[in-house]
Amino acid sequence: MPSSIERHHQYSPDASSRYGTHLTLLLLCLCFSFPFDEAAWGISPMIPHHNLIMTIQPTNHSLTVEDTITFPHTSAFPDMLELALNKNLIIDEILFNDSALQLQKIIQTPQSPDQESEHRLHIPLFDSQSKSSLPTIKVRYHGMIADHPRGAPGLRFTTPDKTTGYIGPEGVYLTSETQWYPTTPHTLATFQVNSTVPSGWETVTQGKETSRTVTEDRTTSTWSIPNTSEALTLAANHFVKQEKVWKGITIATYLFPEDAQSSDQYLEATIQYLDMYTKLLGPYPFSKFAVVENFFPAGIGLPSFTLLGNRIIKRGYTQPYSLGHEIVHSWFGNSVFNHFSEGNWVEGLTTYLSNYYYEEVHASADTALKKRQQMFFEYNLYGTPPHEYPVRQFHHKETRVDNAIGYQKTAMLFHMLRQEVGDAHFFTGIRILVKDWTGKYADWNTIEQIFSHITGKDLRWFFQQWVERTGSPSLSITQTDVQADTEYPGQFLVNVTIVQEEPFYRLRLPTVLYLADGTQFDTVISLNDDVQTVSLSAPSQPTQLVIDPDFTVLRRMSRAQMPPMLNAWVTAQNQSVQIDETNSPEIQEAYQPILHRLRFQSSSIMSETETNVRLPLQESSFLVLGHPLKSDLARRGLTGCGDEVQVGDDWISIQGEKFEGPDIAWLVTCPNPSDPDHVMSVFHGFSPSAISRVARLLFFYGWDSYLVFQHGNVLTRGLFDPPMKNLTVLLNAA
Repeated sequence: MPSSIERHHQYSPDASSRYGTHLTLLLLCLCFSFPFDEAAWGISPMIPHHNLIMTIQPTNHSLTVEDTITFPHTSAFPDMLELALNKNLIIDEILFNDSALQLQKIIQTPQSPDQESEHRLHIPLFDSQSKSSLPTIKVRYHGMIADHPRGAPGLRFTTPDKTTGYIGPEGVYLTSETQWYPTTPHTLATFQVNSTVPSGWETVTQGKETSRTVTEDRTTSTWSIPNTSEALTLAANHFVKQEKVWKGITIATYLFPEDAQSSDQYLEATIQYLDMYTKLLGPYPFSKFAVVENFFPAGIGLPSFTLLGNRIIKRGYTQPYSLGHEIVHSWFGNSVFNHFSEGNWVEGLTTYLSNYYYEEVHASADTALKKRQQMFFEYNLYGTPPHEYPVRQFHHKETRVDNAIGYQKTAMLFHMLRQEVGDAHFFTGIRILVKDWTGKYADWNTIEQIFSHITGKDLRWFFQQWVERTGSPSLSITQTDVQADTEYPGQFLVNVTIVQEEPFYRLRLPTVLYLADGTQFDTVISLNDDVQTVSLSAPSQPTQLVIDPDFTVLRRMSRAQMPPMLNAWVTAQNQSVQIDETNSPEIQEAYQPILHRLRFQSSSIMSETETNVRLPLQESSFLVLGHPLKSDLARRGLTGCGDEVQVGDDWISIQGEKFEGPDIAWLVTCPNPSDPDHVMSVFHGFSPSAISRVARLLFFYGWDSYLVFQHGNVLTRGLFDPPMKNLTVLLNAA
């Protein structure tokens, strides 16, 4: 997640060649420029420069600051400059061109509830002075920042803690929400920071460190931030700093001493991502990129660095969805800014290029397909009516619904845009967005304008149906028939009727006819009406028709049309966790982290022993903690998987592969045999230690039908087929 939303290999020759083709096409295409009207956006063209001299005392949560605010020119000055500052900070003095101002005349009473946590400063710039002069404003203040990070409810262990800013022995985190320096609403700024912290501490912020002085009791560093920015974030802690230079860019890590051995891993991964994305998007927009370990759960992309929680660092998460995602935010969110009043396109595009597209380039087609499937499943499980809203209304992530719409649905939107305009136009458009809008604000209208211009097509219909409308297409096949083609002997005609629920979408649906000779025939169905019958010509006897088998067009799916998985239990309207009362005391104790997490998440989730089951088996989903040979409910749940799963006293067999021993734990989710729209998840291990190693992180593994763990590490994982096929029909010739 970029700062403006604060409140986080195996090479395939085929994929590599596709990537090279993209880059070649990009380099051959022309770029176009679009005008930017700052006034129309309500954004001030005035760009102040803050020279911050600060001392931080973590032991007593305090800081002392002198901020000298200057301006590069006078043309954009208002008569009255409005500044906001954290209400917990005491203003000692304000100087205007070296003359002290009377604070009682400058500090205004808050006008609305959302201003009650801040000082509102109104400083007259031109009462009697000529606008040809350059004013200098100096604000001296001190105080305490101690909003301790608070854990947020959630079944995913990566849910970030919430804070508006904190200074303490555990670490320092000052961000836009802290309002730790005087800010001007809707104004970009540049900075210089001179920061003093106790000996043994290190400060890191945006931009480049230009000097560093260490004495017996303190460390002082100076940072230059010449790139215009929406806000300034600063962190400090007992960091071990390591760095290397790659193509003129300083790559650095600031890690806790106990995790410093992970530095090389993060340095090399950062270089790998920068190598890909500078080729794809254009020059990296900053002079450094630093991976900074944070003292509370976080995944935040900031201009020139990322803050990653210490649990992420300890696990070595350098994957595209973690480190790669934050690096892509260097371009989108921290260089090309997002105008939140018009929605948030940044997270969806960043998710598409990092979480998805990186895998398409560097892994296999099967891996890319699984990524698209997961985007489908997350959207369909979490972005459901009546909670769903249009993509344009997404601003930042607070809930799993926000994630389903702002990240997953929007990432699929960019994938569908890529299919609509073609790879050459799509990646050229992305580069134009970077080239022409760096240092400026862009919105959905900007993106529509860019792609309409470079394709020469009116794409209003595409953005209207995918960005401005709630929901996604709901399709069903109501009738099919196969006839021998009398005009062309040996060929067949397949007539298929597709029904689309309102509102209707304009769609191009990739379609596959599987033929009796073992081959397949690929075609495309164009759809733009509520009921549409199309005729497809097959070169030989067809046996099966599948619409969009590769999950390229986002659509509504029923739960029975998705593979069983733990997250289907998490999102079920009627859900219960059942505990086998015959478990030993040691086993019961090993399950406690799961029950604690559930109680923290929601008091409405029923937690019962098996003898006290009150939910009906129909229309309900269950999580059962116990051995299927002892738990009737667990045994019944696994019958939904048929012969795919077999269990013994100390072994489990999944799809014919057997796992056994006291160090084995497993999570299996099957369709509820009484109701295919619901699931029954069973978790167990063959020893208390095998269970406890997984229990704390169980809900991180929500997207698989089965997982087997050994010593807490995943041995195997996968998806079972869904109870019902989506847009799939078996065909018989008349």
